[in-house]
Amino acid sequence: MIRRRSAALALPLIAAALATGLSGCGSSVPETLKIGVVVAQTGPFALRGLDLVRGAQLAADELNLGPFKIDGKTVKVEIATFDDKGEVDLSVSGAQQLVQDGAAAIIGPLNTPQAVKMIPAVAESGKPHLFTATAASLHRLGKGNTFRLLANDDLQARAAASLVHETLRGQHVAVIYESGDYGKGLNTVFTDALAKAGGKVEFAQALDAKAELTAELAGKLKAAKADVVVLFSREPHLKGLFKGLQEVGHTNVSVVGSNVVRNKNVAAAPIPVTALYATATAIDPEEFTSGAKLVADFERRHKERPVWGAHYAYDAVYALADAAARTASVEPAKLVQHLRTQEPRTRVNTQMKFDDSGEQRYASIGVYRADGGVWRMQMRSSVW
Repeated sequence: MIRRRSAALALPLIAAALATGLSGCGSSVPETLKIGVVVAQTGPFALRGLDLVRGAQLAADELNLGPFKIDGKTVKVEIATFDDKGEVDLSVSGAQQLVQDGAAAIIGPLNTPQAVKMIPAVAESGKPHLFTATAASLHRLGKGNTFRLLANDDLQARAAASLVHETLRGQHVAVIYESGDYGKGLNTVFTDALAKAGGKVEFAQALDAKAELTAELAGKLKAAKADVVVLFSREPHLKGLFKGLQEVGHTNVSVVGSNVVRNKNVAAAPIPVTALYATATAIDPEEFTSGAKLVADFERRHKERPVWGAHYAYDAVYALADAAARTASVEPAKLVQHLRTQEPRTRVNTQMKFDDSGEQRYASIGVYRADGGVWRMQMRSSVW
């Protein structure tokens, strides 16, 4: 059974509200509302990054058809992108470049390692910074200007613990986690939550993000009689895990991954274990009442479905445009204050309300299972 929170209120007439803006065109209103998007568009994370770019551009094109106005003046919404290739240094320099080029806000990066360095860099500008990276500690690196577009890893780790203990009934639980902030944070909260539920992690191993997951490690999982393997790491480690478990003849296990392995390529590939699950901070667009239209529009334009989080970047652009229209300004302090205190008018997630720290107030975690080449939702909840 799928668990959902109560249905959202009826979708506001956002386009009309944003087009109307506020009266009395001011001289400080620019010709263009530039929004920077810093994500990987090439390299191992390109599918997710391009998804965000395309979602942001779709929102900008819709707003420009309005036309979009700030303080009575027609303003063009422009998406300026930078390909950080999933690399930390490039994400920082890309964000700094876009800020210097006049971006009123930054969307990105995808992942925690880049966000750890990018957030302080953007914070110096005071401009709104919206991101999909999930480490729970990231907001402490900003200066009140950060806004997470989805749930964080603390909630995800508790969801994984519930899945392992209550649904999979894991007796010999093993955890393999990335040795950076992302994996360590998930592992700590997961281990604590599992213990509180009466379970226990019997084997744990940290791996560098670029290290290979070998058959030797798979042999250790076999020796530990692991019946559930929790992987808080990236897709290359998942592929190595599958290969290693096959080589040592230990495939009668369930594998639980996190949000970074839940993409269509993983679901479509052979699954050599009993079952593959993934907890997800990003909820599929169709799970939202208004998500089907976004998917249809996306498919018409790109001849394929969104692969992950296009709707989050799409809503981020609408949230920023709404803040600019309702404050009659693109000044960083006004945009930040509005996002922190007012629920933005968005189109897919119509309850995108940020709390005082910039976290999603109504964030949910979805639990999916790879089945028949696709990810099928098993449950969804904001309480774990």
